[in-house]
Order: sequence, then structure tokens, then C-alpha cells
Amino acid sequence: MSTTTRTVPTAGRQYPEQHAVPRGLGLVTSLGPGLVLAMTFLGTGDLVSSSVSGANYGYALLWTLVLSLIARTFIISAIAKYTLMNRHGDTQILEGFHRVLPWLPGFMAAVVLIAGFVTQATFLKASAIGLYQLTGGAWGGAWGNFVCALVVMGLTLFMVTRKRSFVILEYFARVASVAMIGAFVYALVQLGHMDVVGFVRGLAFEMPENSLDSAFAPIVVASATIGTIAGNMPNMLYSGFMKDKGWIGPRYRRIQQLDLVVGMAPLLLINLLFWIVAAEFSRDNPGFVINTEADLSQMMGLIVGPLGPMLLWLCIFLAAMTSFPPQSRGFAQLAVNGLHLSTRRGRKWLGQDEKDPLFKRIQIIGFIVLPLVASLPSAPNLIALNIVGTSVSTVLSLPFIVVGILVLTGSKKFMADYAVNTWWQTALLAVLGVIAIVVGVQIALNIPEMFVTAFSGE
Repeated sequence: MSTTTRTVPTAGRQYPEQHAVPRGLGLVTSLGPGLVLAMTFLGTGDLVSSSVSGANYGYALLWTLVLSLIARTFIISAIAKYTLMNRHGDTQILEGFHRVLPWLPGFMAAVVLIAGFVTQATFLKASAIGLYQLTGGAWGGAWGNFVCALVVMGLTLFMVTRKRSFVILEYFARVASVAMIGAFVYALVQLGHMDVVGFVRGLAFEMPENSLDSAFAPIVVASATIGTIAGNMPNMLYSGFMKDKGWIGPRYRRIQQLDLVVGMAPLLLINLLFWIVAAEFSRDNPGFVINTEADLSQMMGLIVGPLGPMLLWLCIFLAAMTSFPPQSRGFAQLAVNGLHLSTRRGRKWLGQDEKDPLFKRIQIIGFIVLPLVASLPSAPNLIALNIVGTSVSTVLSLPFIVVGILVLTGSKKFMADYAVNTWWQTALLAVLGVIAIVVGVQIALNIPEMFVTAFSGE
């Protein structure tokens, strides 16, 4: 890969020399952290939520999906800018948060350890269910899913313990994204039609009428979606993935920006395809209800035929498997870095987090092996647990992430002179910060009711 550099002037400020962006096949192999990160966002929840939205609203509210991913990309780009262009040599975002609030990295480490375990348990169970259905779904009785979870765990351990583990994760993300796009493009072709006018109208901030069956008006749902996704905890994983790639220092800013956009594009396309297929199918079958993966499987069967359910379960398996292995690494990086910043014992490991034996212990035991308990036949309803766990972690982390990034990237105290936010970047981060705080308060007020609903079975 070429290491030629060049200077990139911008708006009267001089950026450092930038690493050249390769061409041809070299561009494919030189990018990767953005796609790995994007695919960690794609869980089975995206399959269900995008499909349910398409079925319930048609193309209305489609703009919330696009806008939320743009907001997320902007937040992640700001996180990347700090870790590449700060004046202190920090390579992890929690190091920057430590400069603002010294206790925050330890607090975030605790949140990551708890919420990360719940998230990993959900993805492991989803991977196991997808694999179980792909292999027939009629063997092993109550222990069939657990056996598949053991297989997924073994595959994950193989992937993350190789010397070039991040390269394996990159290639897996590329193959999985192509497979999922292909599956739903095939389903759309089999449907044979698409309301292009409705699709375009749905991107133009169209709002459906309030539903009597919904507790929230569509505008509230839209604001919550944008605010929550923009400030979500997994956004912070990008710093560690860039470090794994060797992108340290300001000369990698240009290639990082390209990497992030290229990585987010498949995520957007996959979610759009889920939404479109469900919207078009529901238009042809107005009485059909989509609420679960089983409903999606039935939908795909009606569209494609006998191959349809297999394609759906393949997508569910791939969606979960592109999240489970890389998030085990990313969550461990965040947790260990937070512990190093907040404990005396950890100080000697700053800058070399992954050399600390604690890193592998947390990654393997906490985020790969222990999540197996969720796949036991007697395990509790993990979907309910994940809803509550995600809500709690969002309340605890969302305002700190958005406001922390605003403070760090807007000050010459933390950023190199050429990298301090412009006025419009500061304004946009401030708007996202306000939305994040408002959404966080709303979620916090509803957590008690979530606990009752989740664990009462109602």
C-alpha cells in the first residue's frame, strides 16, 4: 500500500499531510473499521424494526432512518477526529473524557461491562437461533439452540484469538453485507414492483397520522430514534477499531472519513431493503402483521417460496454474527481502557491496553463465554432483558457521549488548532446534545414501567 502523502488545505487552515488513498483493489483492503463498526450496529432488531416500520407506516417515517444514520455518522466522525487530531496524543475516546471528567472513564467501564454482557448475550442467542433454523430447526429438542450457541462461541473464539483477528472480522463483515443485500434484493425482484414515488415522498420528511394504537406520536418516535442512535454507546467502539487498523495520528483523517462513509453505506442499504420489502408486501397483503422474526420468515416464504425462510434465517445469523465477535473486542477495549484510566493498577498499561492480561479475560470470559447462559433452555426472556438493559445503558451513557464530544472537539485546549470545530459543527453537535438529553430523560421516566412490562410477561 502506498504511503505517499500530500497536504490538504481547508477553509484557511492547513491540515497535516494526509495518507494517500489507494486505488482499485488496494482501496478495498485499506478500508475496514467503518464497515466492521457499521455491521456491529446491524442486529436482528434492525430486521424487525425496519420491517415493522415499513409494514405499519409504508414509506412514511423512512426519512428518520436516513437522518438517524447521518446523525450517527457525524457523531462517530467527531469521535474519530478527536482520537486522530487531539493535542495530547490520546488514541481512545475515554482518554479524552478523562480530561473533562476524571471519574467518567471508570463509570463508563462499569456501564460497558454490564450493558455489554446483556448485548452480547442477545446477539449470541440470535446467532444460535439463526443457525438452528438454518440446520433444520427440528433437532436437539430444548437443547438445540444451546448446541448452536456453543458452535457460535467456538467460531467466535477462533476468529478473535488469531494474530490478525481484525482482518478476519473485516472480511467477514464484507461477505455478510453482500449476502444480506443480495437476499433482500432477490426478495424485491420476486415481489416485482416498488412504489418509487412513495419511496421518494417518504424521504421528504413525510409524517403519518397519529395512530390510536400507539402510545407516542410519530414525531416523538422520530426524535427518539435520531437522538438514541446518535448517542448510542457502540459508537465509541470506532476508536479501538481504528487503532487495530494502525490509524494513529492526524495523517489518517482523510482515509478515515472515506472509510466511515463507505462503511455506513451498506448499513443504510440493508435497512432500506428491509423497509422496502416489508412496505411493498404489506401493501399487497393488508391483513398480514409483522412483529417478530417468525412473521418475517413467513413473509419471505410467501414472497420467495421455500427458499425464503432460509434466506431470512441466514440474514438473522449473519446480522448477529457480524455483531457478536467484533463487539466482544470493542467492548473489552472500552472497559479495559476505562479501568486503566481510573485505577492505579491500570496506569502502567495506558497506551497498551491489549497487552494487559485483563483484556483477554474480559473479552473471552465476560463477552464471549458467559453470554452462553442466555441460550440455556431455562434462560429468561432475553429480549425483555435486552430492552431494559439497552434503555438503562442509553440513559447512563448517551448525554455524556454527545456532550463530551462537543466539549472536546470544540476547544483548542484539547484539539490541535487546525482541527477545532467550525461554528456549524458546534451548532449541530449542540442540537444533537439537546435531543440526546431530552430523549435520555424520557427513557429514564419510562424505565420503571419497562421493568414491569418486561418481566411480567404482559
